[in-house]
Amino acid sequence: MHLLIAGIHTRPAVASAKRLGYRVTAVDYFGDADLRLLADSSRTVVEQEAFRSNGKIDENYSDEALISLAGGIDSDITVLTSTMKLKKKNIAGNKPEDIKNLKNKAYQFKKLKSLGVKFPETEFAGSRDKALEIIENFGGPCILKPASGAGGRNIIFARSEGDIPEISEEYLIQRFIPGMPLSISTLSTGVESIAISSSFQILGYKLSNASDFIYCGSIVPYKVTDEVETLAEKISLKLKLIGWNGIDFVESRGEFYFMEVNPRFQGTFDAIEKAYSINLVEAHLKACGGELIDRPLAKRFAVRVTLFSPHRSLVKRSLLGITHDVPLKNSILERGEPFTTVVESGRSRGEAIAAARKKAKIAYSCLEPL
Repeated sequence: MHLLIAGIHTRPAVASAKRLGYRVTAVDYFGDADLRLLADSSRTVVEQEAFRSNGKIDENYSDEALISLAGGIDSDITVLTSTMKLKKKNIAGNKPEDIKNLKNKAYQFKKLKSLGVKFPETEFAGSRDKALEIIENFGGPCILKPASGAGGRNIIFARSEGDIPEISEEYLIQRFIPGMPLSISTLSTGVESIAISSSFQILGYKLSNASDFIYCGSIVPYKVTDEVETLAEKISLKLKLIGWNGIDFVESRGEFYFMEVNPRFQGTFDAIEKAYSINLVEAHLKACGGELIDRPLAKRFAVRVTLFSPHRSLVKRSLLGITHDVPLKNSILERGEPFTTVVESGRSRGEAIAAARKKAKIAYSCLEPL
């Protein structure tokens, strides 16, 4: 089988598919050195070159850019789940016509009310004046985030009027719920669903050089109740999700508050495979074909951490074989852009975190400030 794996970050899925012996074409934003070694062929938005900047995601990324890159590829190829509306016949994952709704948080909240899901108080605003009105009614700190978005970017923590910028698109506004950010991964056929893992989400991690609510990685597994796993399965079925998807919650004072559904491959990919000793591409394809794997048991703790460049930097040494998502040697990283990914495991959570910290120190030593 020939797979097209398309998305902003495809290296984990490409590696998983290659272990199964598939031929793989990758369409990706970053174009990292290890992706190019793994994939049989690749097309990327960023063409990394020595002594040239890799640019900034916020300025250069768009779904349209990836769709354009994928456009001329064999129409009979099988496409793994993507949040892009690719014009391909064989989609293994959520249907392209459903993607727009599935990415929209207002749609998610509306569809899930009938399940009795707990939400933070939530409203939507398309202007600063409307946002101010909502926040005044809520009282206390609030979270503002784009109605369609991911990765924790462009999220605003508003304590006062001065924290709220001008708004030019629809924003979701929620009363802030302090607690533990969690994600539950499900496999779904459309008529059946199982929760296969739960993880603690690492947000705004100092080790990563990331602030606020930027998604930095995950720790797998994280103990949750059977009830919230069952709820995640019901959510997957209600939204008619297909394959492997993620559902985010915040645990606060023993209650689980639904935050959003991510109808795509998750950032937890590497950590889940390492902790549970499963192949997620295989599990995903089986679910798309109507078959669910047995619920796996965690064998180890795993940590996945994305590191961000602490300053404008030259990558003075290659990290191939040390970390994942490896930038080209002598390429230039802009301050705050994703640098590389550390994936480590251990017999305990503490052992896995310690190993990740050690590897991160090695990675940062390969950067030369400019």
